[in-house]
Amino acid sequence: MPSWNIHIAHAERLLKGGGSVARAVRDGNAFLFGNLIPDIYVGYMVPGVVRPVPYRVTHFAKPEHIPKPRAGEFFDAYVRPLARECGLLDALGDDCATGGGVGAPGFASGASGFVGADSDRAPVGPTGSAAAGGPVLELPWQVPASLAAEVAHVSPAHTPTFEWDFDVAQTAACQRDAFATSRRALSRNELRRSLFDMVLGTWVHLLADCTWNQAVSDLIDARGEQPSRDFRIKKQGDFDLFGKSLELDLMPRLTPQLIEVAAAFPQYEIDAASVSATCAIAHETVRTNHPVTGAVYRLLDEEFFSRVFAEVNARAEREMEYAGTR
Repeated sequence: MPSWNIHIAHAERLLKGGGSVARAVRDGNAFLFGNLIPDIYVGYMVPGVVRPVPYRVTHFAKPEHIPKPRAGEFFDAYVRPLARECGLLDALGDDCATGGGVGAPGFASGASGFVGADSDRAPVGPTGSAAAGGPVLELPWQVPASLAAEVAHVSPAHTPTFEWDFDVAQTAACQRDAFATSRRALSRNELRRSLFDMVLGTWVHLLADCTWNQAVSDLIDARGEQPSRDFRIKKQGDFDLFGKSLELDLMPRLTPQLIEVAAAFPQYEIDAASVSATCAIAHETVRTNHPVTGAVYRLLDEEFFSRVFAEVNARAEREMEYAGTR
């Protein structure tokens, strides 16, 4: 439901806020990209996806009219094991106290040179471009049992007919310097640490979707209404207006390191072409997000958006604090 300008705004506010999430993040570029990952392969935002992954898989959600992603299950399946690998399980923020958490524009350069263990990934998504023969990061987790049946329904035959509505070459040129100047070898621990930041960002995306969708469901119930096509159109129009009202500064940088970390995403591999397309779309999302004033909403209102937006970030901070102490 939230568009990418809303997800980018959540990530940006969390990174700049200096709270428990920002203290846990070392590679802000991987974290920001992670906030977009669940939407990459569903076939709506990123064109040319040959092997889509159903929403119920990418978002850990039952197929409902207003689905509620199981963010906690994703956290336990992917964030927590990597936190354990990185020595962050008992105090997720302590590592950055000496290593330098990120604020906003000055992101760490990410990670490069490895692929995840294929046997530990769900057999979904593209087969991709992981570097053959590179060092392998051993991953201790397996695909959650709740997703096993869903994975079997993934179809490799879907070929969306989306067309770019902006100049891809021009956008790619904006990323060229970042790509060319970001090559450096990182240690095994740094590679693992960037992957943690990426899956943490993905968890924030799922948490945001769940919180926004639950708020909409509660609103429908309070009004005694039923979901309908008219409701959906008005609701999505209101979300689009709200997204345009947000000030955005950050966008993921296409770097060799980001490509390699994405290839090791533990739920399914993200291929290089999809990373590039995602960065291009995110770039255009930020570049064209000229804030509007005096938005006239058709279904929701400013109080709803202000309250739920703040609730998402407060919940992320609160649950990170809890995860670091239990």
